[in-house]
Amino acid sequence: MADRQVVGLRYCGGCNPRYDRVAAVERLRAQLPKVGLRPAAPGQGIVLVVCGCPVRCADVSDLDGRLVWLCSETQWEEAVHQLTQANIL
Repeated sequence: MADRQVVGLRYCGGCNPRYDRVAAVERLRAQLPKVGLRPAAPGQGIVLVVCGCPVRCADVSDLDGRLVWLCSETQWEEAVHQLTQANIL
């Protein structure tokens, strides 16, 4: 695990999912194997926030890192790009 970069992961409550959020995260894990996703916590440099719809209701008030939002399947490539450009890989 030493060669993996840790990224926080926060899901919304899932009240109105318009796509399979878990499948999107698993796809991201497969494409970026050097990223280790862990539950989000204060002090993490970067956090992937996964919401099921565009409302973006996930509570991030306790997080102080850079937030990368994934709120639809159409944002998947942008999320991968942001994680790649965040100098974590």
